[in-house]
Amino acid sequence: MKPYFKAAWLGLAASLVMAGAAADVGKDERLKLVLEPHERHLVLLEMRNFLHVLQTMTDSLTREDMKTLAEAARTMGSGAANEIPPETVAKLPDTFKMFAGTVHTTFDMIALDAESLGDPRHTLKQMGTLLQTCNACHGIYQVSTEPFPRLKRGGSTSGKTTAAKPAR
Repeated sequence: MKPYFKAAWLGLAASLVMAGAAADVGKDERLKLVLEPHERHLVLLEMRNFLHVLQTMTDSLTREDMKTLAEAARTMGSGAANEIPPETVAKLPDTFKMFAGTVHTTFDMIALDAESLGDPRHTLKQMGTLLQTCNACHGIYQVSTEPFPRLKRGGSTSGKTTAAKPAR
């Protein structure tokens, strides 16, 4: 399946998830990706790097500076995919890894097309598709260090604690 079609399907999935999430703002029913604090930091750092590069690309696009845009996009391409340690990657669900892979390869494609085509409108469409993938993933997952809500102390005299239901 071509990256654009895959991203389009992921965008559709994100739209459906986000529509459901908008219906009940009080609950966060996204799946928890439970990581150690240092692993969570690495995953979130990569996401912040995506945003930083997207901002650089957007700024470059306004000036039609396709060379700078391509250079920025390339920094988050497939070469950047190996920055998360394999032990951490092994903890992530396959769907999350698919989203991440799609994001990295989309950055690669944007860099190549920006250099070869030099068409800002084409690049803007690609960036829109990239953001659909980001939204799809963020609509499904949250990154956490706690697998379950904190234990609640019961009012009983036995001193037993009751575990809360796990978050979905």
